[in-house]
Amino acid sequence: MKRNVLLLVLLLPFYGKSQITVQAFAGNKEAEVLGIYNKDFNHKWNYFASGTVSYDYDAKKVNPEIYQNINYGVGKNWGVSAGVHISREDIMPSVGVAYGKENDVFSINVFPALTYSTDAKNFGLGLYTLLEYTPKMNEKLNFYSMLIVESDFSFKEHQSSSQVIRIGLENKEKMQWGIGSNISQTGSSFDTDINFGLFIGKKI
Repeated sequence: MKRNVLLLVLLLPFYGKSQITVQAFAGNKEAEVLGIYNKDFNHKWNYFASGTVSYDYDAKKVNPEIYQNINYGVGKNWGVSAGVHISREDIMPSVGVAYGKENDVFSINVFPALTYSTDAKNFGLGLYTLLEYTPKMNEKLNFYSMLIVESDFSFKEHQSSSQVIRIGLENKEKMQWGIGSNISQTGSSFDTDINFGLFIGKKI
């Protein structure tokens, strides 16, 4: 219970700050609210966070989760990174590198890192990647697409991976809507679960 309260407290600042993306997703197995915050504080420091609150229809359980890190630039588009991934199952601090690049239609953020599972007491490797592509279609609409890829490996085997896929449209007010899927793989056998649905969101 204490971990759930901590997760919700960490997620709340997403909704009180500007320059964020918030998306609601209704799938055939779960519903989810996703928040992404990416802020440059000056030419060197950056804060990045991605948080979700999902609801499993069958289990009737709410699952908050957050990935966040602080990055320090050491070269063009590159930096060093330190952060933590918190879920109901685990707390995983990490250190690694960061890569980020953005223009009018394309953005990418990549964070490969050395991780430590406080639950399993093991070191491992983690990767978080966020891609967005929003080319202009006409004066009123952009094509909207987003891909989030997360993977966690111990030094012996695969632990878990997930992919968030969104494809749709975006208007001039940065409202987004379309179809999407949340896909996850767990364990060394890569047991796969797929959740299809519709999403609506806004970039502020």
